[in-house]
Amino acid sequence: MSLINKMMVGAIALACASAMADGAPKNPWLADSPWPINHHDAYASDASPSPGPKSANELGAPQFVGTGPINISLPMSPKYPNGQRVWWGNDVFNVYKMALVNGKLTKVANLAKGGSPLIALRTPTSGAYTLVDRDNTYITVQGTSILAYQDAQPGVLTSPIQQKAKYTLPASVAASDDAIVGLNVMWDGRLAFVTRSAVVGVVSRDFKEVHSVKLGTGQDEVSNSIATDETGGIYVVSDKAMYRVQWTGQQVSTDPTTGAWRAEYNTGTVGNGSGRLGSGSGSTPTLMGTTGQRFVVITDGADVANLVLFWRDQIPADWQAIAPGKDRRIAAEMPINFGDPKRKATIDEQSVLVHGYGAAVVSNDYRSVDAISQVGSSNPILGSLSNGLIQLLSASPTVQPWGVQKFEWDQATRQLRPTWATTKVSCPNAIPTMSQASNRFYCVGAYQGWWTIESLDWTTGEGHFRKYIGVLPRFNSFYAQTQLNDDGSMIYGSFNGVVYLPAK
Repeated sequence: MSLINKMMVGAIALACASAMADGAPKNPWLADSPWPINHHDAYASDASPSPGPKSANELGAPQFVGTGPINISLPMSPKYPNGQRVWWGNDVFNVYKMALVNGKLTKVANLAKGGSPLIALRTPTSGAYTLVDRDNTYITVQGTSILAYQDAQPGVLTSPIQQKAKYTLPASVAASDDAIVGLNVMWDGRLAFVTRSAVVGVVSRDFKEVHSVKLGTGQDEVSNSIATDETGGIYVVSDKAMYRVQWTGQQVSTDPTTGAWRAEYNTGTVGNGSGRLGSGSGSTPTLMGTTGQRFVVITDGADVANLVLFWRDQIPADWQAIAPGKDRRIAAEMPINFGDPKRKATIDEQSVLVHGYGAAVVSNDYRSVDAISQVGSSNPILGSLSNGLIQLLSASPTVQPWGVQKFEWDQATRQLRPTWATTKVSCPNAIPTMSQASNRFYCVGAYQGWWTIESLDWTTGEGHFRKYIGVLPRFNSFYAQTQLNDDGSMIYGSFNGVVYLPAK
């Protein structure tokens, strides 16, 4: 058996042993914590095994700690010797650690990143996707550099932060004006990345070895992160196509004989207006299914966005294309209309939330913002600023979008069907999550000018509850992840800080 096969067999065994029922398997190289990576796991499922609140009364008063601007994800560390954990985070200027001190959320360490903040304006998703590995190393990116941080005093929760390494992609891999936008961990411990110009690569843990490939003909652009699986698959969606890139243990390959593939989807003509961060799909690819029928799930760029499932592995021999002109790898394509078949436009800019064979999406159809969107239509920096303004206004009743919809794949009939939809819930800009233990959907929402936590029964879409948080801009989730902790509390990044809701 080859080294790569042995590696994959071991990873699969560990993953299957640690997977929750219907949940994504655990990558053994990620931190052993309730939330080690953006989108929760290497599959980018956004679904958590941790329990969540079943009523608004189960969440306490919100606590806020200020930081610099834009805090997308807060991956959690392994346990320290005292049994506690920290949340690692970064904003445009800093890397920091948050922890509970006597029940209060506290910033226990902070370190300036250095570099130019203009990098974040040119490529707003660069640095948005971060992770903590099993050694409590926090990984983020800045431009074409991968940044690794650790405690200066290992095992000490309040230790200052030190930069362990800074690895800049060589010019032979990425141009200096490119930027890393997506980050994940392979199942052999290496880091996987994708750049804005669709360079996909794998970096060794000691940052001494890099393998890469450029997708397409040089015209593809990427604005979302990536998913990885146990068999070396790296899943990337560009503004041109959906890709499976294969890590063989020696090379990053697009050769179909290694398992790699490319499939075109409806990228639309909308461009990056109305809060969109790029053309084509607005979602990080999410992996659905651990055995049997396995898929990659995205939303597309059609005027009425579709939920699209691609066969992840070999296409079934008897499978026919779903429609003339469609790639045979597409298993399903269904309009996201939030229960209104007459709806003429929908946008989903968040990763698809997947648990089992269920998939949920939220509406990002901002209203009354066309004039703002046009300001940045031809300039990336102005585009980032105009999108930022839309997000700052996104809780306004005249701007906020409304809608959540869930779909289910039927393995017996091999068809996708809608299971429920509501337009009574608004999740303006946050990435949603769900609790496998509590069987509930959650997002940072908005209602009548208030920022809220919104929750629905995952199976039925009923049993709605709303937790009011506050009206100030500091509670604005601003593209952040809605995260669950293992004690039933919740946490999320905001425009200029971190918001924590303790369990009661």
